[in-house]
Amino acid sequence: MTDNSAADTPQAALDDLGEQLRSAWDRLAALDLLDLPPEQLTRLRRQLIAVCDAVKVPAVGAACRRRLNEFLAALQSAENSGHNK
Repeated sequence: MTDNSAADTPQAALDDLGEQLRSAWDRLAALDLLDLPPEQLTRLRRQLIAVCDAVKVPAVGAACRRRLNEFLAALQSAENSGHNK
């Protein structure tokens, strides 16, 4: 017998992804308050838009997750560099 927990459903995975994307947008918006170069902010915005566009394509879950993880790593780096100024 398999466990049909909510986390295993496609809708739960989409909900989780949606929450992560919303959180990423919130974190990106907070970077505007830091003294980061405009080019870096623009690059991060474009990268997140690309992740959001990838979500729209059917059957690209793993690729979308990879892109999101790459973006989150870049975002974390930007947050760290902004706080260290």
